[in-house]
Amino acid sequence: MDVGLVGRLASILPSPVLESDGKLDGAIDHRIIVCTLCRDVPTGIRSGESLCADLRSRLAACQEPAVAHGFTIEGVECMAGCARPLTVAFQAPGKASYLFGSIDADAGDLVRFARLYASLADGWCNSGQRPPRLAGKTLARIPGPAKVEGNSR
Repeated sequence: MDVGLVGRLASILPSPVLESDGKLDGAIDHRIIVCTLCRDVPTGIRSGESLCADLRSRLAACQEPAVAHGFTIEGVECMAGCARPLTVAFQAPGKASYLFGSIDADAGDLVRFARLYASLADGWCNSGQRPPRLAGKTLARIPGPAKVEGNSR
């Protein structure tokens, strides 16, 4: 019987708790995606990689396990938000996704939004709930998958 990657990692990592579905307790299921090609408008510097590093560091320091261990940070070359660099997206299974633009290299408000996003069952929040410095920077909020009740035929 193949135990898969989680099972193999469980045998070498320090005592994680396995859920009944085979997922590691507190497993990463949220993603923050940062464009690595966007250039800072005033300086022309590509700051995506340094923002990724700052986010990783700040999230790891959070007290809430869902935030400290629940996010993966990924850099991607272009998210088609070139008119509003730097673009950053938040995604999680079953939740609304967000795309923010015109983000500066300070990760503080993104970490505050990560805390909020992790706490929301469906990821849905209004602009008044988001950190003030993200006001006007939401390029898209994409609804998560609809819950299907009964037979849809």
